Amino acid sequence: MNWWDLGEWSGSLGDKLATHQIACAFCGVEGHFETVHHLERKKPGGGTKVLNYDTLKCGECGNLMFAFWSAAAGMGGRGVHAYRVLPWRQETTSYPKHWPEDVGRYWVEAKRCIEAKTWTAAALMARSAVQLVARKNGAKGNNLKQEINDLAAKGLILPTMKEWAHEVRELANEGTHPQPDSKGTDKKDANDVVEFLGFLMTVMYNLPKQIEEYRERKG
Repeated sequence: MNWWDLGEWSGSLGDKLATHQIACAFCGVEGHFETVHHLERKKPGGGTKVLNYDTLKCGECGNLMFAFWSAAAGMGGRGVHAYRVLPWRQETTSYPKHWPEDVGRYWVEAKRCIEAKTWTAAALMARSAVQLVARKNGAKGNNLKQEINDLAAKGLILPTMKEWAHEVRELANEGTHPQPDSKGTDKKDANDVVEFLGFLMTVMYNLPKQIEEYRERKG
């Protein structure tokens, strides 16, 4: 992606930096920032596209962060903007606001398990999150296997995602139904299943949100 395209296709609503949803990288408090320095650069050759460079000071702990952001050009405040921050929070504490709350909590717990290096717990949380996503989207069945198949039969996930979902299910089964001398889930497998969960969230929630935002801009 060219950095001049930042904010043109998806992001947060409005043409001002959404500091209310940024978490401090140091103390974790959201939305308590003061902009202590601002620079901007307009795109060469004319037009209204602007790249913004803000230094933010956390009102809770006093530490500084850098925000690089830009709003969609020519939308008159009706569009979106996107941003990147540095440093970023090392611990996962939140999920996108457009996700269902219960699904988001399971995703956060799966991510936190990865960060804590509790691999079997991460796989179990990922499996639970996959099942919750399936059920919230109307999947029918007596168990997760049938629910995944039903989700795919309805065209809500691609065949490759169906296969991956079954891999997550089977991998987590050892943790769900442990046997004596079980070794649990290893690091590589745990990271793979949580990464798949991220892909599933993108397909089920992020892409529809981006399409909705696109249609609003064009409407």
